Amino acid sequence: GDWAGYGARITELAELLAAEGLRLCYHHHMGTIVETEADIDAFMAHTRAPAQLLLDTGHATWGGADPAALAARYRDRIGHVHVKDVRRAVMERARREDWSFLDAVLGPGDEIGIYTVPGDGMVDYGAVFRALPGYSGWVVIEAEQDPEKANPLRYATMGVEHLRRVLAEAGLR
Repeated sequence: GDWAGYGARITELAELLAAEGLRLCYHHHMGTIVETEADIDAFMAHTRAPAQLLLDTGHATWGGADPAALAARYRDRIGHVHVKDVRRAVMERARREDWSFLDAVLGPGDEIGIYTVPGDGMVDYGAVFRALPGYSGWVVIEAEQDPEKANPLRYATMGVEHLRRVLAEAGLR
């Protein structure tokens, strides 16, 4: 309930870091105080530049937000992007059965987890990057998968190929 105070402190920290030549990119994340779309909106409303947002497509999607809409709404303050995709069926089951964060990420038993690489889930990466014209910051592929269930090289290759294609289609490189 103290968004104003929290936002003021984050903005002050961002200003101190900027004076030292560093940039603060706040990473919203499942299981934290900035998790849902409403939380992200409140955070952004109560902070100001130079505080920036690290847009995490997987956490945004699981938190109930459309990452492309967030990208469009906050494009001027997005300084870093994490791209991980979300398996819709796993997300729905995790919600329905109230799985812990760790169980959802790793997948219970022999089942695969909620996250995967771009192009293997429900996130529309073309829409995300079309909403960020001129973006030139970092784009980091994440999968957060159990390597025993999802071969890291196979998935990384799949994610990079998909991301290269959608970045080029969006006019980014």
